[in-house]
Amino acid sequence: MRLSDEACGQARALIASRLGLDFGENRRADLERGLLNACRRSSVASGPEAYLAWLASLPDQSAEWRRLASHLTVGETYFFRDHALFEALEQRVLPSLIEARRSEAILRLRLWSAGCATGEEPYSLAILLDRLLPDCSEWVLTILATDINPNALDVARRGLYREWSFRDTPQWIRDRYVHRRGAETFEVDPRIRRMVTVAPLNLAEDGYPSVVTNTSAMDVILCRNVLMYFTPEAQRGTVARLHRALVSGGWLAVSPAEASAELFRPLAPVNYPGAMLYRKESGSVPSLLPGWAAETVVSEAPAPSLSPCAPSGLVTPPSPVASLSEPPEGLPRMGTDLQRARALADQGKLEEARELCEAALSRDRLAPEPHLLLAAICQERGEIPAAVEALRRVIYLVPDSAPAHFLLGSLLLRQGQRQRARRSMETVVSLLSSAPRDEAVAGGDGLTAGRLVETARAYLELR
Repeated sequence: MRLSDEACGQARALIASRLGLDFGENRRADLERGLLNACRRSSVASGPEAYLAWLASLPDQSAEWRRLASHLTVGETYFFRDHALFEALEQRVLPSLIEARRSEAILRLRLWSAGCATGEEPYSLAILLDRLLPDCSEWVLTILATDINPNALDVARRGLYREWSFRDTPQWIRDRYVHRRGAETFEVDPRIRRMVTVAPLNLAEDGYPSVVTNTSAMDVILCRNVLMYFTPEAQRGTVARLHRALVSGGWLAVSPAEASAELFRPLAPVNYPGAMLYRKESGSVPSLLPGWAAETVVSEAPAPSLSPCAPSGLVTPPSPVASLSEPPEGLPRMGTDLQRARALADQGKLEEARELCEAALSRDRLAPEPHLLLAAICQERGEIPAAVEALRRVIYLVPDSAPAHFLLGSLLLRQGQRQRARRSMETVVSLLSSAPRDEAVAGGDGLTAGRLVETARAYLELR
């Protein structure tokens, strides 16, 4: 069955505006196949035209739009896909970040696989960090894995894969980090799985970066083979949000086919043989690392194999944390402690941000906003019990604080307390279902009621 030209045009425009996906004439067959499959599985049985009309009446964060996305997006990937990129991460990017953090005595890194599909990429990142950090257990590591496709996220959360997902993975990695669970099923080691947080997110939407969704202050973001399927408008919006999500000196990795000096400006292009990365420049870090070329043309090189021997741990004397007597450059001097704390947290300066939250609380222990921001800061610092305690204080002070219930639910999910997490997300839905969808949620870091309630519903859909 084929869509009429008129219906196909309507579908293209609607999907571009809601999901950011670009289905030109060369992808008409993909659009028709995905749309018709979604239509057949929906409660609308009178044909694709009626299905499109129904979709148009639904908010773009609704469950049906997420189900349609699962039919329109293809998440084919495998472990350590693109050896050139992982060599760049292993040999250059991560060691430079690790050395910088050791020198600051801040053992913390935040990585984000944006558009993670079925999860092979974020688990590859977790394996890489485990190899690079001999003292891995002493670090606070965040590896966020997000995707719009709920079926793909279910696979990622379970960490169970077929042989095909390891088709280009060295045998020693498989021996060390993967366990056979049947004739054709392999499980990622539970310790590696615990390093990854799986969460639903549509990159084309504007609900990030945010401390509420744990999408701010990232050191490294991988967003590969995603932007090429977006409309130009969606590409520009997504790159702008990813830029804001990075700390100063942070890295964004894309596929070589997506490289564009114009699109990624003001990020600085950094070329590594066979890989393309962009960097959010910082005055405290050299613009180029030794061995890197400041060229935008990607050179071809044979894919190197990952060696079983990780670089030795980098140890440098710690230096004291910068004084809080003067706000960092670029931050408002006349703002409140809470405003400064939020700006510092967005830059990854969590220790200074926490001190300012405590200063605000010393003046008013019953103010919920500092407790909420403190919870988000504690989450990023890996202090989960302290984050939960701060959130319980917020809920005691403001029982209908949807952001507090949402953050608590996401933390409980990370701890494996799925039933309690579910109750928290159900509370978010209950609190916000009758609120105007475009209304900003108090304490929600700019998130609207519609964004937050549908994100909570997406969590509830994860099996």
